[in-house]
Amino acid sequence: MLHPIDIALQTAVPTIMVPLHGEFTELANHGHRFLASSNGLWLEARRAWLYLRWPLVQQSAVAMPYGTVQKAIQIARAPRELVSEFISHARDVCPLECAAWIVWNAETDTWKLVPITPTTATPQSVSFQRPRLGDNEHLVVDLHSHGRINAFFSQEDDTDDRGEYKVAGVFGCLDGELEARFRLCANGLFIDLGNKWEQ
Repeated sequence: MLHPIDIALQTAVPTIMVPLHGEFTELANHGHRFLASSNGLWLEARRAWLYLRWPLVQQSAVAMPYGTVQKAIQIARAPRELVSEFISHARDVCPLECAAWIVWNAETDTWKLVPITPTTATPQSVSFQRPRLGDNEHLVVDLHSHGRINAFFSQEDDTDDRGEYKVAGVFGCLDGELEARFRLCANGLFIDLGNKWEQ
């Protein structure tokens, strides 16, 4: 007999067997679940701005009585000018690091850049209090700069981004030829989006 807490957890975040003969139905509501398929174990997630289906473990050696699914990422794209506005600010404060959020309002379908006032900022790090979101507002893109050094995601970034659903972006070499990296953060899973996600 399952423990009541296990029942609650598995109800909130179930594992679904992908049908072999029937039609697979995408997750309709906000949340996430796991998919057991003949080609592996998958994470499926939906947010107001995101639909994701991505493999956690892929396999083909063991025959399983399930169907297959394929990768899918659908992300609402933030206006490019908001990213450019952040880059301009990051160049102004270089070599110090800085940060900002790009927030989407699902009710009004509007976007805004939320500059973040740092509690501390150095050429190696930036610390801040997380902004409060209003009703129907969603953090979609979390941006920070690296001043004069290269664009990469550090171990501290990995720790900070774990457990969230968002796009993370970092910009480096702001005093020269700009570098950028983007990734989708999905509850501890990091998916590389390259260097031109905003385009």
